[in-house]
Amino acid sequence: MGPFSLSDLLERIGAETLVYREGIEWTNAKEVEELKKFFKVEKIIVQPIKTAPTPDPVIASPAPTFEQKKMFSAPFSFKGRIRRTEYGVSAIIYFIAYSIVIAMLESFSFMGIAIIPIIWFFLAQGAKRCHDRGNSGWYQLIPFYALWMLFGEGDQQANSYGNPVK
Repeated sequence: MGPFSLSDLLERIGAETLVYREGIEWTNAKEVEELKKFFKVEKIIVQPIKTAPTPDPVIASPAPTFEQKKMFSAPFSFKGRIRRTEYGVSAIIYFIAYSIVIAMLESFSFMGIAIIPIIWFFLAQGAKRCHDRGNSGWYQLIPFYALWMLFGEGDQQANSYGNPVK
């Protein structure tokens, strides 16, 4: 698949994902010079058990650690994946904000324009929750699918929408 912009690529791959471009063979993303800085790899010094004297410690590289995304890091974006908790909190925020705007419409008719970002927010969060389950964002238009998104498990592995959020 591809080509991808750098931000799209980083949402879709991990350090061990095989990548290719002209000039290099298929290789792990963490070994491509342009991508190394995006994968935090710490070196750990491992001392062997003291059965025989060893002059130098053994250096091992553990699997890279990815920083956990914070809740609501991109609330109006339709890209990526979110957990059930973030979707549930988003639903509560949506219903409260929607109720306030509807209540204010009787007194201030110009407040109707405030519905647009509120609906955009909820649709974006719903699309990301669909992505976590491995589905297109359009699935949220299925009646009662919101309940499935709220209570159903997300994909435990990377899917075409990105790495797992847990």
